[in-house]
Amino acid sequence: MILRTLLFVAVIAQSAPRPEMTRVAQFENERAVSWKSIIPPHTESTMHRHDRYRTVIGVAGGTLKTVSPSGETVATNYETGKAYWQAPMPPGAMHKDVNDTDRTIELIVVEMK
Repeated sequence: MILRTLLFVAVIAQSAPRPEMTRVAQFENERAVSWKSIIPPHTESTMHRHDRYRTVIGVAGGTLKTVSPSGETVATNYETGKAYWQAPMPPGAMHKDVNDTDRTIELIVVEMK
């Protein structure tokens, strides 16, 4: 009976959908666009880039890693309630965001146009 229960729990765990990073639109006008990034534990984004200046505000802070295509990793600790200014990425640069912690990270991003 215990073995059947464990097997059932293992099957349920494997079939449960994994959480994904999500963006929730906040606003957009002629000068800026804003979204809330919700980054569940143990998730990563696709490769992307940032071509504009932006402010990032920690709503539920944590350490988020950015990983380049070559594997270079930079960890940024976003403190809850603190704002950060970030410059555009260099031409051709790409990265993915990785939350390899056990906590959900939530950030508000306000990107200048």
